[in-house]
Amino acid sequence: MSKTRSWTAVAACLCVSGCAGYTEQAAISNDYMGLPVVSYTDSSGIWRISDRPDEGRMKIGPNLSRTIAASFGPEVTFVPPSRRETAVAAERWLASTGRRCVVGAASPVVNQQWEFQYSCG
Repeated sequence: MSKTRSWTAVAACLCVSGCAGYTEQAAISNDYMGLPVVSYTDSSGIWRISDRPDEGRMKIGPNLSRTIAASFGPEVTFVPPSRRETAVAAERWLASTGRRCVVGAASPVVNQQWEFQYSCG
């Protein structure tokens, strides 16, 4: 196989794998359509949360102004929240609703959002 064909094959694989990830992320996001979005503020910022307590999972991400600011490039001093920072905010929000829960598995969604599974005791 020629060098050009090899690079074409690699590029095609990367594109297909990227689409597969996006499809999964879009499906997760669609699972929350129509649910209320709660605004929650803690020491790390303002968060937007959609909760599915019947399934023990939630979608959480920074508020829209923080997300939009990140789109303007390196001139903006924005660091997207880490998975850990987001998990801590999710646990704090659950506690603020009177639930004692542990946040577990996470899946990235879109626009710096995460879906977390959680269990309450």
